[in-house]
Amino acid sequence: MGLGLLIIFILTLLFSFPIGIALAVTAVAGLLLIAPDPEVLILLPQKFLSGLDSFPLLAIPLFILAGAIMSQGGIARRIVDLSLVFFGRIRGGLGIVVTVSTFFFGAICGSGSAKTAAIGSVMFPELKRNKYPADFATALFASAGGASSLVPPSIDYIIMGVIANISIGGLFAGGILPAIITAIALVSLAFFYGHRLNLPLAPSMPFKQKVKTILEGIPPIFMIVIVLGGIYGGIFTPTEAASVAVVYGFLLSFFIYRELSLAGLKKALLTTAKLTGVVMLILGTASLLSFVLTFQRVPHLIAEFIAQHASNWMVFVLFVNIVFLILGMLMDALPAIIVLMPIIVPLGVSLGMDPIHIGVLVEANVGLGMITPPVGVCLFVACGISEIAIEKTIPRLLPFLIVLLTMVVLISLIPQLSLFLPRLLGY
Repeated sequence: MGLGLLIIFILTLLFSFPIGIALAVTAVAGLLLIAPDPEVLILLPQKFLSGLDSFPLLAIPLFILAGAIMSQGGIARRIVDLSLVFFGRIRGGLGIVVTVSTFFFGAICGSGSAKTAAIGSVMFPELKRNKYPADFATALFASAGGASSLVPPSIDYIIMGVIANISIGGLFAGGILPAIITAIALVSLAFFYGHRLNLPLAPSMPFKQKVKTILEGIPPIFMIVIVLGGIYGGIFTPTEAASVAVVYGFLLSFFIYRELSLAGLKKALLTTAKLTGVVMLILGTASLLSFVLTFQRVPHLIAEFIAQHASNWMVFVLFVNIVFLILGMLMDALPAIIVLMPIIVPLGVSLGMDPIHIGVLVEANVGLGMITPPVGVCLFVACGISEIAIEKTIPRLLPFLIVLLTMVVLISLIPQLSLFLPRLLGY
């Protein structure tokens, strides 16, 4: 039964079905194989809606909306300008600005593709104007977008917390230190290539303009303090933090910067509706497929297989990395998270692992998958912005892939990277 559903799912992907539809078709086929009676299809809407019936999931559209408002309201550009003040006059500084800006924006917006699109659309013309090779620039902001998935408040952390019963605040805290280390590694790589390719410096900025840019860039950074500080300080939940992010972003963009027009607000709402629709469709259909697989005891069989072959936590971690690396190369990671997290988290805990460590490890693999061909979401977005073919970008992408893969290995072998801050904060 499980093998048959896997074949159906692969066939739907080969025929270019959207991932949500592919999951739905596979789930319907599974239901009909269980009970070949059309009446069984009444379970479809029930299980679909039950998969979405969770209050913390409300944070997803709210964080997407916050990011969309900030993209339309000039906040993404101001984060870029603030980074230029400090890194623009360094060799390879524009590459450093891309990384720093994407990670800062990641602390506001929870969508990897949205971060890549927001920063990439602002920075690519600037990179091109300063004679950065287009393939290198594409690889740079694709990698920054994928790696910044470790930065809270990632949508994946919220979903993991809901479906695997892990503290969302703990996952947010667990991602901070790995994200900082990854950012430093990518900044170092950009600096190295800046000298190797003899890339030009950004134009000098007058002192008065620097002061103005810093003053305008402080409010977006302060928003990160409000959102994450409020969560870790116990002032509000992640869902409430998302609401605060929307209100703060709107006030900042509409009344302070005055760059968010009604047309821009409409565009932000439409963008949010589209992205939320995609995420929720995948969530609902993946939950439906998860129900079918559970009914057929497929998770139990997978758990038995892992338990037999993973004699200790290091072998288990190796298994998790291989599975998510392969899945990340072939499909969006969200369905894999929904189907597999309820299986692997209890197994990891039984081997002495902390659920937060497992969640951050999986998210590191997700970030790697976002830039791994043939289905790297951030890679597709980056190539769409630069209009560079994926195959031309891959040679430039390899060093960035090695950095992200190294980070996966470090998180795997050094649990304290993802557990130090959560334990310090009492999670």
